[in-house]
Amino acid sequence: MTLGEKIFASKWVVDAAEGHIGTASAEPGEAGFFRADIRFSHEYVTPMAAIFFEQKLGSDAKVLDPGSILFFRDHLTFLHKVMSQERIEQGLLAVANELEVKQRGFSEKQGIRLYGEQQGHVMGSEAICHSKILEDYAEPGMLIIGTDSHTPHAGAVGALAFGVGTTAIFNSWITKDVRARIPPSFKVVVDGTLPANCTAKDLMLEILRHPYVRDGHAIGQIIEYAGPVVERLSVDERATMTNMAAEVGAFTGLVAADERTVEFLVEERGMDEARARKLVDGVHSDPGAKYVKIIEIDASRLRPMVALPGDPGNGLYIDELADPVPIEIAYAGSCTAGKKEDMDMYARVFREAWEREGRGVHPDVDCYIQCGSTDVREYARRQGYLDLFRAIGAEFIEPGCGACIAAGPGITRSPDQVSVSSQNRNFPGRSGPGQLYLVSPYSVAASAVAGRVVGWEPNRPANLLRRSSAH
Repeated sequence: MTLGEKIFASKWVVDAAEGHIGTASAEPGEAGFFRADIRFSHEYVTPMAAIFFEQKLGSDAKVLDPGSILFFRDHLTFLHKVMSQERIEQGLLAVANELEVKQRGFSEKQGIRLYGEQQGHVMGSEAICHSKILEDYAEPGMLIIGTDSHTPHAGAVGALAFGVGTTAIFNSWITKDVRARIPPSFKVVVDGTLPANCTAKDLMLEILRHPYVRDGHAIGQIIEYAGPVVERLSVDERATMTNMAAEVGAFTGLVAADERTVEFLVEERGMDEARARKLVDGVHSDPGAKYVKIIEIDASRLRPMVALPGDPGNGLYIDELADPVPIEIAYAGSCTAGKKEDMDMYARVFREAWEREGRGVHPDVDCYIQCGSTDVREYARRQGYLDLFRAIGAEFIEPGCGACIAAGPGITRSPDQVSVSSQNRNFPGRSGPGQLYLVSPYSVAASAVAGRVVGWEPNRPANLLRRSSAH
């Protein structure tokens, strides 16, 4: 079996009355109910599901196992900063705030952990939902459901994590189960050596323009990332790839659990090493597993990439841009690129420009850096990154969803504005009415300094960063 099939098999509800969970095998096309280890939702969905729950079961009904349910206030924390006065007067901001109130009340009533807004004078969320799930909760072999398209983020540690809607999350509060049909799996094998100025984001932009993905064949399938390059990636970088299974159109994304996973569980979670190794054991596909498609990519041939406005699949090498692309906004962040290692990347580029040339953010560019959780913020503080970001002229934004969903600083305000971002998607209107180019964390920082879309080249002055000449 593939890894996805193995996890589905282990979580299959064979006999709900007797509590019999798990079966010896599972195949694509088979459907059933599967036991979820973690169920989470955010303020877009929790209130509607809570209303269903109270209407159907009664106001005093209790959810099953509240300790494995998590709520998040993350999507709309910064909405008031970008919503127009007209829409505020129409009452839309008040409606958004009512969602927070309903979720908080239901959370308190049910005894469910809520990652809400930060308290005091600091704005922002405690964490973006799937960012926190990977940071503190997901374990190899788990089945996780969440009300966000980027729930597959947790696949970075070998967890089967996928997005669900309001009805499914409401039902799961009653039974802990979710109904699904097992999808087929396809594999992306990445060989070679990843260039020093390329990242998992560049790999994803390369994958997204592959004909199998670009033409829609991957929709609804499980994408499994494998090969020597993926095995060398950190869990943070793997999370960029599993997160963007959403942009692939996949059911979810997975990376087999291995030594890197053990390191993450021990070093980041403080887990006992023996327990970590036990969790990782066997969380991989069998050698004879069948895939509907295997895509092979030579990372050695990769160069910094950009997705042109309109679709993440509009990828090409940055040095293939026909003309310079001046920018007005650089947004570095989102769940995809607001992790600890992403902060390392931004800081590396900015520090090099600052210390070698005395250069910071280009005077014509507004640069925003936003992280995925308060844990990442505190990491950035300890590393001295917040001081560096301030010195080079970037605005650091507290955790939460923001410009990525047109709900926070960093959005464009007019169709002729151009922005560059390390977020996951650039569909029309996604981050305002302007033109949005997608790049890696390295490239968004380099572009902020250069004032135009460029790829980062270590130890090369910012004004000489490559744009139009082929390597």
